[in-house]
Amino acid sequence: MSKEKATQYQYLSATGPVEFNFTNDYMFRAALQQSKEALHGLVCSVLSLNPEDVSKIKLLNPIRIGEALSDKELRMDILVLMNDNTTIDLEMQVKNYNDWPERSLSYLCREFDDLEHGENYSDVGYAYQVGFLDFTLFEDHPEFVGRYQMRNVKDNYTYTDKFNIVVVELNHTDLATVDDINSGIDNWVRLFKAKTWEDVIMIAKADTELESAAESMYVSVQFRLAYTQAVPRA
Repeated sequence: MSKEKATQYQYLSATGPVEFNFTNDYMFRAALQQSKEALHGLVCSVLSLNPEDVSKIKLLNPIRIGEALSDKELRMDILVLMNDNTTIDLEMQVKNYNDWPERSLSYLCREFDDLEHGENYSDVGYAYQVGFLDFTLFEDHPEFVGRYQMRNVKDNYTYTDKFNIVVVELNHTDLATVDDINSGIDNWVRLFKAKTWEDVIMIAKADTELESAAESMYVSVQFRLAYTQAVPRA
């Protein structure tokens, strides 16, 4: 790491417990919203894309920084438009309500059905629903990264590659494949779950996108702590 970067990043001097990490719904949205570099890196990692393949990335649903950490709204966590033709819904889900397959399909259908009146169905863009789950989705089929599409049940022939669900189980980095490791998604998951700043510093050394994500998390945490102290309790 360069001396310039060491001076630039505030998280490098942080120690002790991480007050709110990426598994917190608000922090997941706030930190990635404030760092396009981190968001670009995460998207490339989870979809196994080369960075140069993602020329444009736009956050479609920014939040108001400072809203309550406990607020829960029926809305997508992070909705991204990539290269003007692909929408990606990124969701962080810690608790298992035993309805994730149905919820993920509901989210995916909302983003897939984006045609305006008069447009051709063949023009519909690619859609991905990416769930970061801190539990095992299918107990009889644990997997670190699962990728799902619509396929023929007889011969596995692909019906369409425009309708995609990705499930990343945060509790199963031990099941990461060579492809998962090469994509770097295991490092992202370790960063998401890091509980101390010392761990964050070690994990973020892997690449510049992780460093940017760590810094954005630190800034978001400090902002949140300052906001909490400034707002009087009811």
